[in-house]
Amino acid sequence: MTRESPVRRALTQMQNFIGPGTTRVGWREVVIAGIAALVGIWAVYALTSWVAGPWAAVLMVGSMGAAAVLLFAVPHGALSQPWPVFGGQIVSAMVGVSAAIWIPDPALAAGVAVGGAIAAMQLLRCVHPPGGATALIAVIGGAPVHELGYLYLAVPVLANTAILFLIAVIANYPFPWRRYPIGLARWDEPPAPPLTSKHLQAAVRDLNVVVDITPAELDAIARSAIAHATQDTSPLQVPIGERYVHAEAGSTAEESVTIHKRFEGDEASQGRGRITLNVVRRKNEADPEARDTSTD
Repeated sequence: MTRESPVRRALTQMQNFIGPGTTRVGWREVVIAGIAALVGIWAVYALTSWVAGPWAAVLMVGSMGAAAVLLFAVPHGALSQPWPVFGGQIVSAMVGVSAAIWIPDPALAAGVAVGGAIAAMQLLRCVHPPGGATALIAVIGGAPVHELGYLYLAVPVLANTAILFLIAVIANYPFPWRRYPIGLARWDEPPAPPLTSKHLQAAVRDLNVVVDITPAELDAIARSAIAHATQDTSPLQVPIGERYVHAEAGSTAEESVTIHKRFEGDEASQGRGRITLNVVRRKNEADPEARDTSTD
């Protein structure tokens, strides 16, 4: 067995410490994200500068610039979805304005604004990292921002957030695999044979979008999902198309069923359908009360 050199061991330890990079994407994704962010930030700066002046616009664009990274570069991330985006920004702005009004000490107000915003976002399940900057700006934004009071929530925060949201929806919609929000995205539904870590990582690369999860976490989630599936006794619905589908249910060979089904359909339907499995165990002589496999 070849012994690993100290240099290589040190490099491996450093790589484990800094963690994996984000998902590799193609140039098309880079162009889409870059152009969409350019248009979005231009619109945000123009609106904020008109409402609160150039100084407030500089500060506000910092928060919205961070939001743009999530919406345009990581459109399928959990922190990028509509509720975290709108909820996180609005609740953070409310906490920030309240801190600016009620706490005279700027340093303490800034701390309370960011800490309170984080706590509120976690409680409301709308964690959105740019919300911390939005709360902080309400405190340190100076007279132009302070004069807005709670109007700060509507303009510029809500208005700017809505601008970025609409641009994200429009810019991503022509591309079915990266539509925003993620509920609008569409992927093919290929057969699902046993998965390995290599297969999971290859599937992530095929999505061609930045996935906000490490390969190790993805592997752990897949393994946990498979473990839960083997314990699930509810009916299993398997989407099928113009291809053979292999599906299994049960934890042992005696309690499993395997189907190979192909639906033939007309050109309009493309043979798509759905088959439901409700399997308890394979019917055999040793267990006369076992139920048959049922499909619909």
